[in-house]
Amino acid sequence: MIRIALLLICGFYGWVNAQPAIPFKPDTEFDFKFDYVFKERPPADKPDYEAPDAPHRPVRNGPLPYLKTELKLTSLNPNEVRLKVISSKGVIVQQKKCTAQMIIKLDWGFSDDVKDRVAPHQYVVQLLNEKKEPVSQIVLNAEPDGHFYINGQRKGRL
Repeated sequence: MIRIALLLICGFYGWVNAQPAIPFKPDTEFDFKFDYVFKERPPADKPDYEAPDAPHRPVRNGPLPYLKTELKLTSLNPNEVRLKVISSKGVIVQQKKCTAQMIIKLDWGFSDDVKDRVAPHQYVVQLLNEKKEPVSQIVLNAEPDGHFYINGQRKGRL
């Protein structure tokens, strides 16, 4: 009896994991643009307590590179009617109806914070059908070494 229950659980788990992945939206159906600006980092609050053996990270003064991006949906399939943008922190950043020629602006933060994983380092733009089920996706990812990937293809460097 226990073996049957275990087989059913394992079979269900395998069936759930075997569901097809969301396909990437083709590169020809969107444009992507980096928008670097230089900003001053706001002064950090001094902590009430600092451990004596805590690693010290020097604070850089002056303007630092701040990353913003623009993603333009040049064409949509007939069943792509909504979009949802999810950050690597699991936060839904945007969720709305989409149209062709729509521009999605993403504010990543300071490039050092993105590389160090302090700020979100990945955004997933899911294009949804009328039932709010994912039809296609665009994955924007910044690696710790500074390489930037769109749908798994290297597109630049931070």
